[in-house]
Amino acid sequence: MIPSTVIAVPAHPAPAAAGLSFLVGTCVILAAILLWWLLSGERHRHGYMLPLVFAGTALSAVLIEPIFDNTLLYWYPPVNDLAFFRGYDRTIPYYVPLGYAWFFGGNAYLLARLFAKGVGRGLVWLLFAGTVAIDWLAVSICEWLDLSAFYGPQPFHLVGSPLWFSFCDATGAFVLAAALRLFGNHLTGERQAWLLVLPTFTYGGTLGSVTAPVSLALNSGWSAPWVWAGGAATMVLCMMAIHVIAGFASRERG
Repeated sequence: MIPSTVIAVPAHPAPAAAGLSFLVGTCVILAAILLWWLLSGERHRHGYMLPLVFAGTALSAVLIEPIFDNTLLYWYPPVNDLAFFRGYDRTIPYYVPLGYAWFFGGNAYLLARLFAKGVGRGLVWLLFAGTVAIDWLAVSICEWLDLSAFYGPQPFHLVGSPLWFSFCDATGAFVLAAALRLFGNHLTGERQAWLLVLPTFTYGGTLGSVTAPVSLALNSGWSAPWVWAGGAATMVLCMMAIHVIAGFASRERG
């Protein structure tokens, strides 16, 4: 008989002080990016693209987060004073959609502006590595503070959060950036409202595809070598996507 995955549901409520600190930090980062947008002339050059991308990525968190939390074996404490909503047996705190907004939306917007100028392949890979590192640190801090965590036989889960997951998150930001660059010139005026749903397609499609190997392994009771192979395959798929995006960005420069 194939053993089933053991699901470790947290028994403790979310730590209030840590959660509030994380929420405040998220709001400060979000406000700082919006202040830059107001003062730098971005609003005059590109309309309301940035706040609409923020809103769209926040909406994608509402639609996507509870689903992938289940397939990727990730939980939030069910008792949480900062709970925004509960869906699919997951309690999602306020800082999750806000974090989506600044991390995925903000990163994608800035990357799209950079892609428009044209960048070399090496810089794209360097930026990807930096995005992976930032995401890994942020998700690891949540785990260290008991705000959320992965469970089950996670591969590449050595010190903080699983490395494969940060590869996926970073890839989601880069795919959205490429989409913004491709569609940005067509999304003007009232058509910018499409930015409210674009992140759901890009991030949901990216995460659904690149996490397929590790998700299949984690939820099928496979042996450890196969689970680790699934995690490695997921990271390879992410790097394949970045390879294509790096080629796209370098051609923009030419």
